[in-house]
Amino acid sequence: MRRLARVAMILAGLGLLSPFASAYYYWIYFAGRSGPFTAIPVKFDLAAGDQHGVQNNTVPFMISTEGPTAMMPGDTFSNLVNQIRAAANVWNSVGTSAIRLAFGGLSPMTTPDTAPEVDVVFSPEIQPGLLALTLPTTVDVPAAYLANGATALPIVNSQLQLRQDLTVYTQSSWSDTFFLVIVHEFGHSLGLQHTLTSSVMSTQITAATTAAAPLAADDIAGISLLYPAGGYPAGLGRISGTVSLNGNGVNLASVVALSTNGTAISTLTNPDGTYQISGIPAGQYYVYAHPLPPAAEGEAYPDNIHPPQDLTGDPFPANTSFGTQFYGGTTDWTQTPQVTVTAGNTSGSINFSVAGRPGPAVSSMTTYAYLGPNGQTPVSQPDVPASWYGWLVFTANGIVGNGNQVAPGLNVSVIGGAAQVNPATLAFFEAVPQSNGTVADYLQIALYPNSQIQTPTPTALAVTLNGDLYVLPAAFTVVPNAAPAITSVTGTTDNLGNATATIYGSNLNQSTRIMFDDSPATLVRVNSDGSLLVSAPPATAGYKAAVEALSSDNQTSSQALGNSLPAQFTYGAPAYPTISLNQLAITEGTDQMVQVNGYNTNFAQGQVQVGFGSSEIAVKSVWVINPGLLWMNISASAAAPAGTTSITVASGLQVETLSNTFQIAAANPGQASLMAPILNQATGLPGVPAGGVALINTTGLPSSLTGWTLTISNQPATFSFVNGQIIAPLPPGLLLGETVVQLTSPNGMNVPPVVIEIDPPSPAVISAADGAVALNATNAANPGDTVTLTVENLADADGNYPAPSDVSVTIAGIAQTVISVTPVNGQGAATIQFTISPGVPSGEQQLTVMVGNRGSGTYAINIGS
Repeated sequence: MRRLARVAMILAGLGLLSPFASAYYYWIYFAGRSGPFTAIPVKFDLAAGDQHGVQNNTVPFMISTEGPTAMMPGDTFSNLVNQIRAAANVWNSVGTSAIRLAFGGLSPMTTPDTAPEVDVVFSPEIQPGLLALTLPTTVDVPAAYLANGATALPIVNSQLQLRQDLTVYTQSSWSDTFFLVIVHEFGHSLGLQHTLTSSVMSTQITAATTAAAPLAADDIAGISLLYPAGGYPAGLGRISGTVSLNGNGVNLASVVALSTNGTAISTLTNPDGTYQISGIPAGQYYVYAHPLPPAAEGEAYPDNIHPPQDLTGDPFPANTSFGTQFYGGTTDWTQTPQVTVTAGNTSGSINFSVAGRPGPAVSSMTTYAYLGPNGQTPVSQPDVPASWYGWLVFTANGIVGNGNQVAPGLNVSVIGGAAQVNPATLAFFEAVPQSNGTVADYLQIALYPNSQIQTPTPTALAVTLNGDLYVLPAAFTVVPNAAPAITSVTGTTDNLGNATATIYGSNLNQSTRIMFDDSPATLVRVNSDGSLLVSAPPATAGYKAAVEALSSDNQTSSQALGNSLPAQFTYGAPAYPTISLNQLAITEGTDQMVQVNGYNTNFAQGQVQVGFGSSEIAVKSVWVINPGLLWMNISASAAAPAGTTSITVASGLQVETLSNTFQIAAANPGQASLMAPILNQATGLPGVPAGGVALINTTGLPSSLTGWTLTISNQPATFSFVNGQIIAPLPPGLLLGETVVQLTSPNGMNVPPVVIEIDPPSPAVISAADGAVALNATNAANPGDTVTLTVENLADADGNYPAPSDVSVTIAGIAQTVISVTPVNGQGAATIQFTISPGVPSGEQQLTVMVGNRGSGTYAINIGS
């Protein structure tokens, strides 16, 4: 954002008319033009000490105050801001990825920042054919940066451009289509290019994800391999090999591993034709290789891929003049040998010797099924209930011959056993003129889903014509049940904006998630008539939210709406919320507590995000004291330019901004600071348990603190001061939760206060069992077994037990799959069930349990082979 220096720029866009997309892939440099080729990706630097590093693995994103010039009828800038926030949060849900996006507030984007960030802007210059454009930038001299031993190039800024005129999308900001466009562009901003697997990083024409499950396996593998966390990719496998044409390696061929249950993960080949697909779950896979498609309108390169470069910026061109084939040299998926992938291993020598041809016979396929009431609505890449049968309609380049006839020799089949088609029913359906002067030709074929399907199964189509092959992963998904539907929403709002709403419709149940503008509501109960009573996220009087139901099998109530508006809910209160601050300035290079006072606000725990419109100010922690009061710890970069910025507070759907009111003051040579967060000495993690010892890092203090006083919640605390760190046992009797820490000098030196979180005692593992067998040095559990832990002190300060998704169990540093958390008494103890991952090594290993930042000590567990 607001860069003054010229840096290397990389472009990625989401095409309106793009053909099928490419595999999980990154912006890549190579050190030279001869092998071996070791990829140098462009990514955010999570090493906070580097000049281009991000703090706490978190990249802030700012939204330009110069919003769109035109929006769809009934749409507002507030709706748009909330959808952008929700789309960013999708990437934060990937537990195997270390990177996070944080709302940085609204900004005029007129002052240069030095810290890395993502800027969401509204541009009049996006070329025709593209919905959006993302522009990551890296250092201007890659070779000089890499000379210091770096293995990746840093993203110093990403600019996510939406059109100024949002009416070109023909979808309001609250629509699933628009929401998934923003998710896609945030993927680009983090370092992902396009994918060939019908995932969210595919271009819109083949993307098959939904608002209920916006990321596919390929998206998750791509972001997790770029920013691995939790031991990733332990327990997963790899496929490697070479793609060659006439004995020469093929650059940028896409190689796809397609499982028998519909999972698709892929990558692109190096300039010498070598490839490795990582992050693949164990199982059986069909593997195929195919070329990137020709550039579509608005695209500068095949599939709008930015090809790899050497360090002087010269690209390695893609070879796209070959035919698609399955492993084994066939275009018939029933004849290809399946490749077995096992945990932690590489299935190697999966090689392809492809044949040359001028271009694909078939490309750019989109599928539809007519669903909804009376089967009237065409749904693209549809979720097809197992009990349904009807016509699958599709369009693609090359499928129609002269006279609106099916292209001679065209054959369509379903890969796997989730459904079948009847080849005899393949026929011309319709020709539809397009706005760009072309005609889209549609065919139809009878589709018969497998009525025995019990879980959502993405299903691929294989199309052959003139000796060539086209594969569309997730052409449709067979699901066990019909989609949820919402017929009406009624409810009330109290004077604080607490809204309760009753959701009426069909196929609604305990597992249904209700979203208000993609912000989650809390289920209160399922009523006897099948309706749902929910507590809606906060908003401001007059705010109109689109209400959507998301099912546990990844369907949404919006899928079969077509052009109909979704159900909406209008909030009745509060009117005219405002905010003010107790502190209007921070000094460069310091941390401090700031209090936000709200008037007619409804700050809700777990729903508040605060940003200062600049990546130079990091919001480290936020505590909701009550609906009108926030505490937070913030930090100003030492490189922050002095000046004025804004603050934006978002709670649920309620967004309030104070413009140009917060000052970044120039560094004071005599300024001292306590650095947030305050850590638990035992774990090095934020938050200190009652009875624990606080470790407080500092800057600017004298070498001796004789005569100084430290108070925690206004109680004097004894402390020692060693190498710039304050070590302080917590005073007895402190209440759990947030409280203020203040260091006071005898001579009036100013040290701003910070907030500390007083946690309950740390979790402690009491026992482990495999069924009825207690685990010890003699009795071992094996990978794949379900283990039950008994753990004390698992509940939080309010006595609430964590959800399974909020509990982390690791063995030998490898994350395990937590199944359930069950309280066993009223003292905070619980049992945790988890499944041992395949990649856990045998022998005695150390197990730990984490809930947020509260971690247990290690517990020895014996793992068999």
